Amino acid sequence: MLADFWDGLREASRHWVETFYAKQFGKNERIQFYESLMGVLEDGIPIEEALETVQKAFSNDGQALHPVSIVCGEIAMSVRGGKSLADSCRTRIPHDETSLIETGEETGNLVQAFRDCVRIIEVRQRIARLVRSVVVMPSVTWTLMGALLYVIALWMVPSMSRRSDPETWTGIPALLHGLSYVVSHYGVLVIMLTVTMILTSVATLPYFCGLQISPTSPTWKVQLSKLMQGARLRLETIPPWSIYKVLQGAIFLLNMSVMLRTGINQLDALDTLKRSATPWLRERLNAIHYGVSSGKNFGKALKLAGHEFPDAMAIHFLEVLASRRGFAESMERFANRWLEQMLHRVEAISTFLIAFSSICMGLLMILVVTGIFQLAGNVMDSIQN
Repeated sequence: MLADFWDGLREASRHWVETFYAKQFGKNERIQFYESLMGVLEDGIPIEEALETVQKAFSNDGQALHPVSIVCGEIAMSVRGGKSLADSCRTRIPHDETSLIETGEETGNLVQAFRDCVRIIEVRQRIARLVRSVVVMPSVTWTLMGALLYVIALWMVPSMSRRSDPETWTGIPALLHGLSYVVSHYGVLVIMLTVTMILTSVATLPYFCGLQISPTSPTWKVQLSKLMQGARLRLETIPPWSIYKVLQGAIFLLNMSVMLRTGINQLDALDTLKRSATPWLRERLNAIHYGVSSGKNFGKALKLAGHEFPDAMAIHFLEVLASRRGFAESMERFANRWLEQMLHRVEAISTFLIAFSSICMGLLMILVVTGIFQLAGNVMDSIQN
C-alpha cells in the first residue's frame, strides 16, 4: 500500500510539474516549436514522426522537461489518435495560427504554414518591444521628476524658508515656492488622478466600444451605442488610443493577408480572427464581416464599417486593390509596407515622448540649480545687511 501510495504521489507530482511547464508554452517556445518542425519536415519526414523527433530533442530523450517537448508529446498523442494536426494544436496555439496550420494541412504545405506562424509571432514581439519603449522610458523620467518635485517641496524650499522670507522671493525662487505649495497641498491628489486616468485608459483600450445590439434592441440602447462609438473614434486621434488602433490594425492586416494567401476565404478569415478578438476589435470585425457577406469587396466593407479601421489611407488603397485580380498577393505586399510604416510611426512617437520627457526633466533641474543659487545669494545678502 505504501509503495502504491508513493507511486501515485510521484505520478501526481510529475503531472503537476508537466502542467506547469506546458503553461510556459509562450511566443518564444512556439517559435522553437515551428522552426524545429520545419527543419524536420523539409527532409520529408511525416508529421507524426517529426513531432516525436522534436519531443525527444527538447527533452534530451526523455531525461529533461521542456515546454516544447511536453506540448509536442500531447500533440503527437492526439495525432496518433486520429485527429488532424490543427485540431490537436487548438488547446495550446491561438486560433489564427491553427487556421494557418489547418490550411497548410489541406494544401500539403505545412512548412510554409509554420513559416507564416513564425512571422506573425515575430511581428507581435516587435510590436510589444515598441510598446515597452513608448511606456517605460517616459514613465521612468516622469517618476524621477515627481520625486525631484517632492524633494523641492518637502526639503529644499522649507530649508530655505527658515533663512529667508518667501514673501520676498522673486523670479525662479518664487516659482519654486509656488511649485512647492502645489506639490505639498495637492501632490497626492494629482498623482492619484494621473495614475487613475492612465490605468483606466489602458485598461479600457480593448473594451471601450459600442454596445452589442440586435434588431430588437430598444432605441435608447442603439443611441447609447452610437454615442460610445463616436466617443471612441474621437479618442483614437490621441495616444494611447491612437497607438492601440495603429498596432491592432497592423496585426489585423498581416493576419488577413497571410490567411488570404494560403487560400482561406475572407469570411472564414474574419470568423477566425473574431474567435480571439477583444470586444473593440470584434465590433470592427463584425461590421467588416457584414459588408463582405453583403457582397461588398474587402476595401468597400472596411469603408462602410465606419470605424476608419485600420486607417483612412489604408482603406482607400485596399478599396482600389480589392477590385483587381490577385487581391491576396497585392494585400500581402501592401500589408508588409503598411506594417513597416506604422511601426516607424510608433517609433517616432516613442522618440518624441522620450525627448519631451528628457527636456522637461532637464528644465526642472536647471530651475532647481538656478533657484538654489539665487536663494543662496539672497540669504547671503540678508546676512550681510
